[in-house]
Amino acid sequence: MSAPARIRDAALGGALGLGLLADLIIRADGRPGLNVLLWALAGAGVLWLLSGRRGAPVSRETWWLVGAAVGFATLLVLRDADALAVFCLFAGLVLLGFAAGRGARAWALQAHIVDVVAGAVRVAGLIVLGPLGWGLGPAREPAPQSAAGAPAWPRHARVLARGTAMALPPLLVLTGLLASADPVFEQVLHAAFFGGFESLIEHVLFTGIIAWFTVGYLRAYLVGDDVAMDRVHLPRPGLAPAEVAVALSLLNVLFVVFLAVQVRYLFGGAGLVEATTGLSYAEYARRGFFELVTAAALVVPVLLIADWAADDSRHRPFLRVTSTLLVLLLAGVLASAAYRMRLYQAAYGLTEQRLYVSVFMVWLTGVLVLLAATVLRGRRRGFAFAAVAGGLACIAALHVLNPHALIARVNISRAEAGAEVDGRYLGTLSADAVPELLAQLPALPGEEQCRVATMLEERWTGERPGGWRSWNLSDARARRLLAGFTPPAACGAVAAQ
Repeated sequence: MSAPARIRDAALGGALGLGLLADLIIRADGRPGLNVLLWALAGAGVLWLLSGRRGAPVSRETWWLVGAAVGFATLLVLRDADALAVFCLFAGLVLLGFAAGRGARAWALQAHIVDVVAGAVRVAGLIVLGPLGWGLGPAREPAPQSAAGAPAWPRHARVLARGTAMALPPLLVLTGLLASADPVFEQVLHAAFFGGFESLIEHVLFTGIIAWFTVGYLRAYLVGDDVAMDRVHLPRPGLAPAEVAVALSLLNVLFVVFLAVQVRYLFGGAGLVEATTGLSYAEYARRGFFELVTAAALVVPVLLIADWAADDSRHRPFLRVTSTLLVLLLAGVLASAAYRMRLYQAAYGLTEQRLYVSVFMVWLTGVLVLLAATVLRGRRRGFAFAAVAGGLACIAALHVLNPHALIARVNISRAEAGAEVDGRYLGTLSADAVPELLAQLPALPGEEQCRVATMLEERWTGERPGGWRSWNLSDARARRLLAGFTPPAACGAVAAQ
């Protein structure tokens, strides 16, 4: 059997095994936890076993990427916040995409943005194709021929299929007659084939879907020489740098006018804002914060496209000066957004959305600095992976920061200072916040204290949905703390509200 054929057959077996394992441990109530980590470890083991069947060794960079993906799966076991789970799953998928982007070869650290996009398209396409992807490119080789001149395993499969097809009509007729003749036999058949039929279909479909996508990913990971993909090149428009600079200059004018307004109104005091807009200072800050962050985020790809579309003529320095000015103006926009966030938080407290957008702003600022230091200086290689790595670092830092515990701490501190606090919102935080909430519960006003205590007792007593498969450390600790917790005696009336 040829080497590609051995890789293909082993990949099909490994994908089927991972599909069965996913059906066994992933299909559970509750957020992902220990189950995803166990599946990720099994997947990494399959990659390691199959890598020995490749014609070329797996690069060290690839193993670091796979290891980092497993590391993010490990973080699912530490925290309980749903958003952090989504971030971890996304980070793992991105890392695995880089690992398979060029067939487990070293490429990510020096990749252009176009290379990253092409790699993402390649991996996504092969995942969707599943086992069909093994018929593309160099992975397509004829299986060894039997003595009769036909492939061995297709011939056996055809024999089995034809025999089953011939037996099916009389089998159905005779089964119906026997079932009609004996009610007990009919009940046995119904229980065996129809009683759990819907559940069986669900298991088969879930296993099949996971196995299909997994074997497609294994194709992308194990076989990297895709001639068709290597020939795909996105043609550069080759626009004159002066033309692109004019377009960016118009954006510069827009941001200069906007920042001039910001200096007068946002930093000019509440009286000026209220007299001009009819909004309070905090409402003015809240109204524009998310729009500013979105605008800044949209300009980054504009800068990258402008740098890529312009040719490399001698007039390019003028484009770089214009782009650098736009980066500086964007930094001013982000500073305005950060100031709005500070006003926003002082008036309304800290929430999960506000915290995550603030962290996104930190990452976006880092991307701007990186863009100015690399792309705008003609050093495009490595920017894409460095920007992605910065985002992954922010996700890891969020786990260290423990967002829900921080939100509880900040909002309770505001309550101690006399500000309003939303106890109902605090009660909806994940298990990550439970130790902080229990420790700071006496600092809350009476009614909010009772509301939080009641919600904690309702949410974190009893067994966790999903059992051991969705287990994580924060949830286990929260349930242990609530096991011996007694709400204040005065909270009975609040619990009924």
